[in-house]
This record gives sequence, C-alpha cells and structure tokens, in this order.
Amino acid sequence: MATANISPSAPTLSYNSKRTSRLSSLSNVALRDQSKPHLFTKSSVNVITQKARTSQLESVGTTSSDDYGGVIRRLQNGSDVRGVALDGEPGRTVDLTPQAAQVIAESFGEWVTERVVRDEKDGGGDMAAGTRVQVSVGRDPRLSGPRLAAAVFSGLAKAGCHVVDMGLATTPACFMSTVLTPFNYDASIMMTASHLPYTRNGLKFFTRQGGLRSSDVQEICERAARKYVARRLGIGGTGMPPAVARVDFMSAYAEHLRKIIVERIAHPTNFQTPLKGFKVIVNAGNGSAGFFTWAVLDKLGADTTGSLHLEPDGMFPNHTPNPEDPKAMSLTREAVLANGADLGVVFDTDVDRSGVVDSTGVAINGDKLIALMSSIVLREHPGTTIVTDARASVGLTEFITAKGGHHCLYRVGYRNVIDKGAQLNEDGVETHLMMETTGHGALKENYFLDDGAYMVVKIIIEMVRMKLSGIEEGIGSLIRDLKEPAESVELRLNIVTAPSYAKGKGSEAVQTLKEYIQDGKLKGWYLDTCGDCWVSEGCLVDTNEAPADIDAFMYRAKVSDDANGQHGWIHIRQSVHNPNIALNMQSSVIGGCQSIAKVLLDSFLLTSGVKEYLDISQVEKFVNN
Repeated sequence: MATANISPSAPTLSYNSKRTSRLSSLSNVALRDQSKPHLFTKSSVNVITQKARTSQLESVGTTSSDDYGGVIRRLQNGSDVRGVALDGEPGRTVDLTPQAAQVIAESFGEWVTERVVRDEKDGGGDMAAGTRVQVSVGRDPRLSGPRLAAAVFSGLAKAGCHVVDMGLATTPACFMSTVLTPFNYDASIMMTASHLPYTRNGLKFFTRQGGLRSSDVQEICERAARKYVARRLGIGGTGMPPAVARVDFMSAYAEHLRKIIVERIAHPTNFQTPLKGFKVIVNAGNGSAGFFTWAVLDKLGADTTGSLHLEPDGMFPNHTPNPEDPKAMSLTREAVLANGADLGVVFDTDVDRSGVVDSTGVAINGDKLIALMSSIVLREHPGTTIVTDARASVGLTEFITAKGGHHCLYRVGYRNVIDKGAQLNEDGVETHLMMETTGHGALKENYFLDDGAYMVVKIIIEMVRMKLSGIEEGIGSLIRDLKEPAESVELRLNIVTAPSYAKGKGSEAVQTLKEYIQDGKLKGWYLDTCGDCWVSEGCLVDTNEAPADIDAFMYRAKVSDDANGQHGWIHIRQSVHNPNIALNMQSSVIGGCQSIAKVLLDSFLLTSGVKEYLDISQVEKFVNN
C-alpha cells in the first residue's frame, strides 16, 4: 500500500481483509518497513484445543444460555467491554470481576493466537519471546486497575501469550505499541471505562489493524462465557502466576508526537522548540493525559503554567474527565483567560477524545471541534469527504460544503464512523477525517485511529502555522462561519426491565418508532437518509456488498410542521453503554425541540405500548416545562 514516504505491507486479517485499508495511508513518521509482517491465518492447533474445551463443557451439560455465561455476555459494550468493577453505585452490583477479566483476556489471547503466525525473521517485538504472540496491556488510573490487570495478565498467559505491562497509558498509545519500532506487539489491551464513574472499568482491544469490531468482541465474549461457566464448575482454572515484562512505552509515544510537531512546523528559528512563546493550558482531569504536558509540550518550549489536574487520581475528584463535561470546559476556560493562554486542551480519561478552548475563552467541542478539524483537513486535502455521526447539525454540513468538502453522515458510534471512513477510502472515495460529535476523531494519516492527543497535535501545528503566516487571530477564527442550531436537546428513556432483557426491549422500541414514522402516524416526520453516504433507512442499512455490523438500532427523522416547515430533526438510538434509549433533537426555531418532543409523547410514547417498559418522565418533564 503506497504512502507518501513509506510502503509497509500490512498484516492480513483472514476474517475480514477489507480492514487492512486502515493502514493504507500513514503519517509521515519514521516507522520501519514491515516487509515481513505477521501473517494472520487460522491455527489448527488452537482450533483443536478449543473444540476439546467445548466438548468438555458439553459433557457436563453447560450451554451458551447458562445464567453464568450471561454475566460475561452482558459486559460487551459494542466494540469493547465495560462493567462495574467497584462497589459504590446505587442499584448496580460488581460484574467486571477479576475472574471475568481473566476469561475475557484469555479468550482474546486465543482469538489473536489463532490468527497469527509469527515470523521469527520479522524483526518486530521482543524476539526473546520466541514464537509466542506478544500482547501489551495499559491502563488508566482507576482504583480497580491493578487488581484487574493481574487478572488480565493471568488470562493472557493462560492463552500462551507473552505479556508486556505498559503501566499507566492511553488508549491510542496501546494501539501505537503494535506499530511503532522497536515494540511492534501483535495486539494490545487498554483497561479503561473512558469518562464513566470511578466504579467502572473495561477493556478495549487492538490488533495491528486497529480496534476490534462489535462482532469480534461478541465472538470473544461468547468464548469467555463458556470458560466462565467451566470455571464456576471447577474446570480448567489452574495455572502458575504469569511472568510479565515491563516497558516504558509512553516515553516513546511522546517522542513520536514531538517529532511530528517539530517536523511539520519546521520553525525557521526555533526548530527543536517550535512552541516557544506559546502558552497552552492542559486539563488532564486526573486521568492519563498528564504526559502530554511534561513529555510533549514542555519539551517543545511551550509555557504550560496554570495547567489543571495533571496527576493521575482514580477517584477523579475534580470533575469527570470528559471534553463534553461543562465543568471541565468551564474550568479550562477560566485557566486560559487567567493565564492569557493561546490554547486550552481538555482530554478524557484515556485520551482517545479531546476538546479545546481558544484564546478568547470559547469552548470548542462537539460540532465546533469537527468544524475546526474540517477546516484544517480541507486546507490540506481540498475536496475530501468527512464522515460524522448523524447527530451533527445542518450548520456543520453547510460549513463543510462551503469549504469544498463533502459531508457523510453515518451511524452513531465512533467505531461505526471510523469504519465507514476506511470503507469509503477502499471504495475510492478520498476520506481524510472521521469524527463523532462526542470528540472521538480519526485521521487517515494516523492509522484511522481515534487519538485525542493526535487531534490536539494537528490543532497546535495549525496554531503555530497561522502565527508564522502573520495571522494574529487564534484558531477560533477558523470556525467563525459555523451556524449553530437555535436549540439542541438530549433526553434519555430508561429501560425498566431486567438487565438481560434491556437490549431486546430497546431494539423493540426503536423499531416500533420506525414503523410509526413509515406509516405516517407522526405528521410531518420522515426517515432521513442522512446525506451523501450510500446509507438508507436512517443510518441503519448499508447498501454495500459487505454491510457494516449493527451494534444498536437507530434512526434519524426530519421534522416539519405547518408553522415553520422543515425546522429540525430527531435521532433515536439504543445506548450500547447503559440500559436506555437516547433522544437527540435539533431545531432552527426557538421552541422547536419542545414541539418535536410533544409530538413524540402524544403520538408515540403514550399510544404505542412502549410506556410499559420505558421511563418517559424526562420527555414528559421537558414537554410540560
């Protein structure tokens, strides 16, 4: 696959060769020529082993429908695993236990091993490990991390993997440990629950092709469920404590980011310290992002005085580490203004998302962040397509189009958005930016990886470029023309059933609404095909030969009324994180969202029967307020 400066041969995934397109365009960094890559194929030895284990389970009468197995299946959260790891949440019990983490990690290790044959002449990774698959493991600062990490190490070792402990790390760094020399691990696991409370934790999985898809994680969890049942019956639970290597990958990752900034700015007088004279505030939210201050910005000459919450603290005592959190953005805004900073940066816990504050104190997240990145990317790649989730505003579409780009609105979910971008590139549609309104953003030049730190690197490079070009206005001036909706509202409908039935009931409610719209029972509502993206039925069904996996049902509808004509839209979707349904509404008129919610309440929620298993109180309160 040709790139600007290097031409690595990507490893081939036998179960879905299309995913290798994620490596089709690499950033201009010094990565080795992978002329002899790992070859992904099926390992007959492990297949036989797995069949033997399955047979053993069948002999004692266990099945995939066993209640114990359901505990593991319910931990799947789309393309990753999440659960309650510590006591402290009202109404929730601990379900991501060390035993659960162990069987999931073991199943992932087997899943990878069955697809990898290591070439000892490869030159990648620690060859002292022989032919064993090498898996790196990182974690955020959550209090449950060390205990669960020990279980993950044990599970990987039971699968025959060589385990490498990265310690405190970020989600993007875990993926990068599979491609940066001299590490080049076969796979990686990041232990995090992103912005969720300190009581939660989870696992994110990577191979060299990127993050796993929902269908991959479902397969792993099915295998783990069988193991979990067996362990409860006393089968197959023995093993010695694993030998775990320790590596300081974060220093190498920080050096990688610094090199990109230095080389792309190419400062005429301060080549090695191109950020000299710039003030940047970093709010790490007591997550994993502190390294970006002292290992990236400070070493490049930036003044980071006034930065916030840099020390890791698994209780997250100051605010939720989330660029969508109002308190996080407000505190960062205050620090930017108090210190006269050129830029403020807010990261989430595991640094796969970010948001910024410009020098005037304007918070740039959501649509504004997508618009900012679109402006930068369209200058570099005129006419490119930009993929976002279907909650993006009409004003963002107009902004992208006015700058010569094409806007593809697609399914909510960062994995969906990124995979759509990779697929479009493979189909010959140049697509350089994929972003979700939550702040997840990926670039073709950076392995189609959602990396909050890399997004900030791009913004910082643009900030310096503007200054060197004599432009005194800050980066906020790039989105001056973005039109925002008059109203934007998000509400939740909690699913009031047993957890094991919540997903099915959520699907039922969303599908019922679709049928109501199609049958004309909601006047002025029409399913939205969401733009120029080859998607029909409101971001649900791909018309490609290989449709994308559906991890949750969702639809978007355009809304019109007699007084205002078409004035807004509503998007309804299952949450893959919690047992609820999310409702997003936008309108170009004041009072428009309340009008949309009233039609939904009167013509659907109160008449369709879904009220029997949905808590509609948030909608009722909003309509009657």
